[in-house]
Amino acid sequence: MHDFALSRRTLLGGAAALLALPSPAAAAGDGIDFDVRVAGSSIGHHRLAFRRHGEVLRVSIDIRMKVRLLFMTVFDYTQRVEEDWEGERLLRLESTTVDGDNHDAVTAVADTEGIAVRSRRFGERLMPADTWPSTAFWRQAAIRRTRFLDAARGDWREVRIEDRGVEQVIAGGQSRAGHRFHVDTSRDFDVWYGANGDWLKLQWSGFGMTADYVRLT
Repeated sequence: MHDFALSRRTLLGGAAALLALPSPAAAAGDGIDFDVRVAGSSIGHHRLAFRRHGEVLRVSIDIRMKVRLLFMTVFDYTQRVEEDWEGERLLRLESTTVDGDNHDAVTAVADTEGIAVRSRRFGERLMPADTWPSTAFWRQAAIRRTRFLDAARGDWREVRIEDRGVEQVIAGGQSRAGHRFHVDTSRDFDVWYGANGDWLKLQWSGFGMTADYVRLT
């Protein structure tokens, strides 16, 4: 998602499933593909691919969005992220983000003291071993957290999360019950999960538009 400090950035896009739920990667199969739409028109995509390497789950995230108005580009965002997880622990993250004229890069590697983060914008810092990136909202357990590593910038992002109940959403061409959560951060967004913990939908507003993540697969 897309990182979750949405200041001309979308949720990136970002921990294990709730204990009562199966693995979110298992629920998603080999991947998740969202069409990102504004006013019904596609402006890009947000895609995740999952691969197992023994006990390590590798997650590759590909985000691309562009909005043109009167032959001018008013919003242009690209992000590539690769994450390695072992259970609920983030082992490694590498991300590159282009947001208009801003170019950012972040790496994070777990070691014996915590997670060593290096970013183009903020330099080097050490974060707690249980840190999750803002891109981890593909895992429903992310809604239990209040602080994330911003996968685009490399700093901290504080969040407040509110349970908005269950409602019907369209995902994969079908109507499904989605549990909705509102995430209050630098730019608010809403995220929906299915009964098995899989990520069904996301919506954010800003810059005079509302973007909807419509799940295709």
